Amino acid sequence: MKQKLTHNLNLKVLAVLFSIIIWIVVVNIDDPIKSVQFNDITIDVLNKQILTEKNLVGDIVDGQQTVDVTVSGRRSVIEDLSKDNISVTVDCKDLDETKTLALKVSSNKYSGDIDSMKPEFDKVALNVEELKKIQKAIQVEPIGFPADGYILGDYTISLNRVNIEGPKSVIDKVQSAKVQVDVDGASGNISASAPIILYDALGERLDTSKLKMNLDNINVSQEVLYTKTVDVVANVSGEPEEGYKANGNVQIVPSKVTIAGMKSVLDNINQVTIPASAVNISNQDSTYKTNVNIFNYLPSGVESAEESFKGAVSVTVEIEKEIEKTYNIYFNKISFDSLPDGLTAEIIENTEAALDNRVEIVAYGLAEEFDDVTASDIKVEADFDKYMEENNITRINQGYMTVPLKVTLPEGLRTSDNLKIRIRVKADET
Repeated sequence: MKQKLTHNLNLKVLAVLFSIIIWIVVVNIDDPIKSVQFNDITIDVLNKQILTEKNLVGDIVDGQQTVDVTVSGRRSVIEDLSKDNISVTVDCKDLDETKTLALKVSSNKYSGDIDSMKPEFDKVALNVEELKKIQKAIQVEPIGFPADGYILGDYTISLNRVNIEGPKSVIDKVQSAKVQVDVDGASGNISASAPIILYDALGERLDTSKLKMNLDNINVSQEVLYTKTVDVVANVSGEPEEGYKANGNVQIVPSKVTIAGMKSVLDNINQVTIPASAVNISNQDSTYKTNVNIFNYLPSGVESAEESFKGAVSVTVEIEKEIEKTYNIYFNKISFDSLPDGLTAEIIENTEAALDNRVEIVAYGLAEEFDDVTASDIKVEADFDKYMEENNITRINQGYMTVPLKVTLPEGLRTSDNLKIRIRVKADET
């Protein structure tokens, strides 16, 4: 038996070696070693909380945040791998004074069958700096313009501040936080959910990849208001000091305003009326001026369409001193229209009011109100109705009596209302 095993031993060993060589050749021909490069694999930083606990933050320096990795192994393995199977990490636990970290490459597939995984560089530098936290008020930035005849009103947002944290060098660049709302062509209120955008002092949009915010989107409601231009008018109350009179000139500045609000409300507003109670000229002896806020007299929700106008309107009422003029009304121009039928009357001349067959009527008014006024424009009559009322009688009897005069003057003029004249009433014999 031993002789059989050792017979031609050299040939047998040679045959085994040859078989192994043939197997290796066949395997390499059928499933050869292959290398492939996966590009731009993001390097993940592990255990960042180690820095956070020290109020620090660390990020891989720019230009080293991704790496190309060459993977070698059997073709059957390599061709079944993708970039997503390869991960490259650095660990903050390994951070030293040099602020560099060694790359660790791994695969979540065929990890035991891969011959090698080589990154294009072995270490990266970590930029470590102070972790800074800030709060910013959130502003709404409209994009575009509403439809003609409409303006933007107030807006409301679900939260008005955002918390931001990150590297001090980046945080210090944050000037404002905004959300954008598309209002182009809008003729009604807008509701939307919009992302928060951070800007620097020059109004440039900031890269927020190194920052954390407590919210990414907020809900925004933007008012879109209808506008309308209307006149402002004012009513006036009260009487000036005796001897003075408003000349009818009322100046309102501004006399027109543009208001904004819901269209259904503004459709019912044709002018803004300032009530008489707001413009009281009682006992004034010179031109009166006051300021009022017109929005006190407009429906709730109506506002100014112009930022510069807050509602203040100036109202000026011109007041002038009256002048007086005396007119002679002769007896034959005084009527007795209210005297009952069957009676006639004559004026007794020797009275205080009767002078040389005439009565003097003193009229008061503004200078321009006397233009072209003559005695013929003044109507004077004996007021027997008032006489009966004052004396509590129901009929006029014959005899002597002092009767009030009823004086009718052109518009705007006035006279004393206590003028009286002595009259004799007798039977009409005609």
